[in-house]
Amino acid sequence: MSYIVQTLRNNLPVILIVPMVVIVMTWPTFPHIFDADEFWLHTAHRDKWLNFWNAWHVEGALTGQSTYFYSDMIFHPTGLPLAFKHVVLPHALLTIVLQQLMPADDAYNLLLLLLLCFNAFCTYALIQHLINNKWISLFGALVVGVNPYLLYQSTSPDLILIGTLPLAVYFLHRAVEENRMRFAALTGFCLGASAFISMYIFGISLLTAGFYAACLSISRWTQARFWRQIVLSVGICVLISAVRIYPMVADRALLKEGLASYGDELQSYDLLDYFVHTHSPFTGDLFDSLFKIAPHEDQKSGYLGYLCLFLLGGAMLHKPYRRRLLPWLAIMVFFLFMRLGNHLTFNGVEYPDVVLPEFILSDRLPALFGAVGLKEYYQPGVILPLAVLSSFGFATLLKSKPPRVQLPVLLLAAFVLAIEFYTPVTGHYLEKDKTEFISWFKTEPNDTIKLINLPRGVGNPHYYLYVQTLTRYPQAYGFSSRNPRTASRYINGNLLLHNWESNRSVHCLPHNEPSFTAALDQLLADGFSHIVVHNWLYGDQFI
Repeated sequence: MSYIVQTLRNNLPVILIVPMVVIVMTWPTFPHIFDADEFWLHTAHRDKWLNFWNAWHVEGALTGQSTYFYSDMIFHPTGLPLAFKHVVLPHALLTIVLQQLMPADDAYNLLLLLLLCFNAFCTYALIQHLINNKWISLFGALVVGVNPYLLYQSTSPDLILIGTLPLAVYFLHRAVEENRMRFAALTGFCLGASAFISMYIFGISLLTAGFYAACLSISRWTQARFWRQIVLSVGICVLISAVRIYPMVADRALLKEGLASYGDELQSYDLLDYFVHTHSPFTGDLFDSLFKIAPHEDQKSGYLGYLCLFLLGGAMLHKPYRRRLLPWLAIMVFFLFMRLGNHLTFNGVEYPDVVLPEFILSDRLPALFGAVGLKEYYQPGVILPLAVLSSFGFATLLKSKPPRVQLPVLLLAAFVLAIEFYTPVTGHYLEKDKTEFISWFKTEPNDTIKLINLPRGVGNPHYYLYVQTLTRYPQAYGFSSRNPRTASRYINGNLLLHNWESNRSVHCLPHNEPSFTAALDQLLADGFSHIVVHNWLYGDQFI
C-alpha cells in the first residue's frame, strides 16, 4: 500500500494535468455532466444510440433475460445474431453502473472523459517505463489522450478504447526485462480482454505486441525463460479471447457472411489526411490555403501533427535511440500504409495503378485483413507508436537540460499540441417531446406490444435502438447487425410495410384484398402488434 501511495504522490501533477487537458479539449462535455434538465450528448453521430442499446442488452444478459450473442428483442420473430456486432463490454458495464447514479446522457458523457484519461494514463505508464521522465511521458500521454482521431470517433468506444494496448506492451517489456511471469500473465490478460472491446482493437493489439515480442526475441531467442513468458502470455490471451471469438467461428454460415461483409469494397484514403486537420478551427483555413485542398470526401482525422513529426525525426536521427526505436517506427509505418487503403490517393486524385499493401494482404489473407470495414480503423495502431517516438524525440531535445528548463518547454509543447489536435465537440440535444409517443405505449398492456419501426429512408436507424432501451419492447429492426438484409427482405416482402416505408398509403380494396389480408395475417402470425412510422425529414423524431 505504501508503494502505491508513493507512486501516486510522485505522479500527482500528471494525474491532475491529464484530466484537465481532456476536459478542455472536449468542452463543453464536462459541465453537461451536471445538467440533469436536458438530454445532451457530446456527439451528434448516430452510433451513439447503438451504445445505449448495447448497455441495455448486456444488462439483460447479466440478469438472464437475454443471450449475450443473440437477441430476439430485435427483428422479431427471426432474432438477430450478435457475434459480429461490436458490443463493447467494458463500456456497456460502466454505462450500467453509472446509470444507477446519474441520467443516461450524463453517464455517457462522463464515460468519454474516463476513456480518454484511461488511454492517456496507460500510455504514460509505458513511456515512463521506457524513458523514466514523467514530464516527457506526460507529453506522450497527451498525444494519445487527446488525439484528433479519438476525439472525432468519440461516439465509438470500440475504436477509442485503446488503453489495453500500451498496457500490454508495458507488461510485456517488464516481463522480459525483469523475468517476472506475472507480468507475462498480465500481458496475455490485456491482449485477451481487448477482444471484448472490438475485433479491430484486438487485431491491432496482437499485431503490435506480436511484432514487438519478435523484436525482443532477436537477442533472447536462446533463452528458455523468454519463451516460457511468451507461451504463458499467448495461452492466457487465447483462453480469454476464445470466449469472444468462438461464437464467430462456430457457425460456418454466419462466419462466411461476416467475413464477406466488406470484401468487395475497394477503399482509398487520402495521404493528405496525415498532414491536414480540417476539423481544426485554428489551422483548417491555413491548411486549405497552403495545400489548395481539393473538394473530396471529408478528412478522417488521420492528422499526425507537425510537432509530433518534428520530434519523431529528432528521435530517429539520434543514433543511441535508433535501434531501440526501429520496432516502433516499423509498426507505425505499417499501420500508416494499411490505413491508406487499396491504392494511393493524394489531394483528391486517385492513382489506382499504385497498389498499396492493404490490397495485397486483403487478397492473400482475407480472414484477417479483408474483414476490416473501413480502412481508417487501422488508425489506432498509429497513435501509440507516434506517442512513443515523439517522447523519445523530446528526450533527445531536452537532453542535459535542467528540470527548470524542461517543464516550461514541455508545457509550451503541450499547448502547441492542443492547438494542433483540437477538434470541436458537435454535441447533440434531444428535445423531450421527441420520445413522448412512448407514453402512449405505456397505456397499453406490456405483454402484447411488439413493434416494427419503419423509417422513411434510413436517416438515423440506430435511434430506434435507443427507443428500445426506453420502451423495453421487442421490436423489428435489423440495422444493428453488419448486414441488414434480413430486415429489408422482410419489410419489402410485406405489402403494408413496403408501402408505408416508402411513404405510400395502401387500402384494402377489391383488387388487392388478398395481398392486403396476407400481409396483415403475416404480421399478426409473427406476433407484431404495432407499426411505428418515422419521418426523418426534420430533427430526430417526427411520427
